[in-house]
Amino acid sequence: MAKPEQTEKATPKRKDEARKRGQVAKSPELAGSAIFLAAVFILHGFVAPGLASVTAMMRTIFGNASALEPLTIHSVWSLFAGGFLTVGLVLVVLFGCTMGIALLANLAQFGFLFTLKAIAPKFSKINPLTGFQRLFSKQVVVNLAKQLLKLGAVIIILWTTIGAHVSLFAQVGQSTPATMVAMTSELVFEIAWKFGLLLLVIALADYAYERWQSEESMKMSKQEVRDEHRQAEGNPEAKGAFKRKQREFARRRMMAAVPRATVVVTNPTHFAIALEWDDDGMAAPVVVAKGADLMAKRIRELAREHGVPILENPPLARTLYDTVEIDQAIPPNLYAAVAQVIAFVFKLKRRTIA
Repeated sequence: MAKPEQTEKATPKRKDEARKRGQVAKSPELAGSAIFLAAVFILHGFVAPGLASVTAMMRTIFGNASALEPLTIHSVWSLFAGGFLTVGLVLVVLFGCTMGIALLANLAQFGFLFTLKAIAPKFSKINPLTGFQRLFSKQVVVNLAKQLLKLGAVIIILWTTIGAHVSLFAQVGQSTPATMVAMTSELVFEIAWKFGLLLLVIALADYAYERWQSEESMKMSKQEVRDEHRQAEGNPEAKGAFKRKQREFARRRMMAAVPRATVVVTNPTHFAIALEWDDDGMAAPVVVAKGADLMAKRIRELAREHGVPILENPPLARTLYDTVEIDQAIPPNLYAAVAQVIAFVFKLKRRTIA
């Protein structure tokens, strides 16, 4: 049962961990009740053919017993084989159907599950103190209530069913053995299917209770939910530090690229974009660094220290800053504007050299 502070529903991760440990909602009585009800109807459907087969078998055995020459194990077996065939078929159908129903009943409750953790030895299972406490647990009270409910229901079913057919017992003295067998069979079948249906209803209610109890036992506190979410997402402090390191590495890498830039386009003070162009290996100029405010100031300082030309072009600087990422080539719609800037820089360099 959940503790008072465990008010939150179990997360998918908690449910998956519980399932791996074999802790799933299941009612042991559901499969048993379904098997019992199916067996009742199967036996009732085959009882007439079975009785006819046994009767024919006995007639054949006693009618042909005197004709067995020589009397060997093989001749006796051949005499019994024909009658046993029908009985064997009934048993095969019965066991096959019950096994299939048992499998379906368990799959319907918790699906396909294979784990050895549920049967692993635990000290609590052999601890006398724990066992004594288990005698007075809520589960024991629930099981006792279920057994008392079954007992009371059986008494009611027997009383009402036999009471409704009490007139049949008055006819026993005037009935043939075959009629007596048929009446008894119908009476037993009625009691059995009513009892089987009752067991199935109780088992379904028990499964609903077990499912509710399983959900309650897996409930989590708000702190547990937050801790699990933090583990899934990663530690916020660690993630923040990692992101800061990433930004610092990217900033250093960007600043290291400024000295090899061809030109720095500015706003003039708010934005600075460093462009690199090499007509031998580049299809278009590439933005190697960009920044705003203090970062833009640092880019301009590095450009001056390494002799990189700085050109003021506010519209182009703002457009490059907003639309082009670092290490990305400029788009075709800016070719003309950037070409003019680079041409001016090359012309300025040639003039300086001359």
